[in-house]
Amino acid sequence: MQTAPDDGLARWLDHIGPMLAGLQDLVVDSGTALDHSAASLRDLERLLLTETLDAAPREGLVEALGGYLGESLLTVGGGAWSWDEASGLPVAALDAGGTVEPMSLVLDAVTRRTGTVWAGEHERVMAEAARRRADDDGWEPRRADPPALPTRAGDDTPDPWLPRWLTARRDRFDAWSAETGRAQELDFSPASLVPLAQVVRQRIPSPEALKAQMDDDLVQGAIWYLGEVARIHRAARWRYTPDPDGTSANPSVGRPWVAQDDDGGGSAIPALELRVAVRADTDDVLLERFAEFD
Repeated sequence: MQTAPDDGLARWLDHIGPMLAGLQDLVVDSGTALDHSAASLRDLERLLLTETLDAAPREGLVEALGGYLGESLLTVGGGAWSWDEASGLPVAALDAGGTVEPMSLVLDAVTRRTGTVWAGEHERVMAEAARRRADDDGWEPRRADPPALPTRAGDDTPDPWLPRWLTARRDRFDAWSAETGRAQELDFSPASLVPLAQVVRQRIPSPEALKAQMDDDLVQGAIWYLGEVARIHRAARWRYTPDPDGTSANPSVGRPWVAQDDDGGGSAIPALELRVAVRADTDDVLLERFAEFD
């Protein structure tokens, strides 16, 4: 008798938690953190390639890796697990758009043997989410079902660049705020996002100018300030993924960004928020967008 889609999905959701717990036990000594990051996917893909050099993978590994891959894509792209009746396999139906069949990607990794298949898919989904966020004010990727292995605050160690940058910006704040001419108003309250937007809009006339000035002190200070307001008032946390080659098309790679730790919580890339402010016709734009960050 053929499995009904609802039965297949129910069984999958019942088993994915224990499968991922077993996967966690498998990698506990390797230093791999199952934090749904691209780095964790690279580590696990290498594990699979090592296991399949001259033998089939151990029983249950393909299903566990497919489950973790799907969970990771749902974490960055939102959505929920679904069931594909034609293939009889679970699929990740993404809030960012489209569906992904993780088991096929697991087999694809074994066939291609590049070690980058899963991280590349993770980056693609993050880029799709960033594009939709930029096009659709107020949209954020949301999980529509409970995560099988939630990411918790403190599970991941930040890239060394991030704490250095945060310290430098914190130390520079008094001088930076004085140079804006609005120091008394820049008090890290949500309302202070209005004078921040005014400063940015007055001094940076276009998105092209913003891009050219991205590394300037004014812009870097504004990026930090905007993220700090989210950290203070929305319990967000700074994140950073390095882009060593400078070739990533993912807007969140190579830039500091902020996200809430709760599954389905909000996230934002301050540099892109500044681009929205420069293009807007109101000084309230950052405050309005901040009100939707939850």
